[in-house]
Amino acid sequence: MLWHVILGLLRDGRLHHGYELMTGYRVQSGTPASPGNFYRELARLETHGFVETGVNPPDADARRIPYHITERGRGAFDRWLQAPPLSEGELSGWMLFAGRLSAPDRERILDGWQEQLWLRNQELSRLYRQTLDDAKACRPATEYRPLRVLLSRQLKHVAADLAFLEELRADLRAWIGEQNQPVADDLAIPPAVTGTTDAAPELRRARS
Repeated sequence: MLWHVILGLLRDGRLHHGYELMTGYRVQSGTPASPGNFYRELARLETHGFVETGVNPPDADARRIPYHITERGRGAFDRWLQAPPLSEGELSGWMLFAGRLSAPDRERILDGWQEQLWLRNQELSRLYRQTLDDAKACRPATEYRPLRVLLSRQLKHVAADLAFLEELRADLRAWIGEQNQPVADDLAIPPAVTGTTDAAPELRRARS
């Protein structure tokens, strides 16, 4: 996920040094990033051609290396933004840039996440009921089996994710409503990005 977040922070095409990127990530996500991990991922992105180093202005701190995104990096990020893997870590990063997508694309991705959660809830509920039936048939139990409470914990997590998803939808719709109000030209929202290069498979191979 950190790969795509770094690419998203560089997607404006300007030069950014590592500390600036880390600060931007912390401000937008509320989560501090490990400097070691962040610079390690930047180095790997450069090795695989997704970012390049630039030249500092004369008055800049020479210790801070500036980076910019490459065409390959833009393609990888745009493709990921349009179709992120439906996992907790990836969606947490995707939400940082969800405002760059059109409303239909956002709804399509959130619908997919909701369907995945609903199917997971159905499967966990089935297993939970089966565990209760098995426990009744085996009383008194000869040893402690925590499966029932573990399944209950997972069900609570899925329920929390479904509730969060509805909150996220409402927040995005409220934001869209705000954008439809007249604003000054210098506050206008930039156009949504569109994926033109399917570089996501290359990115996944590079990470492995």
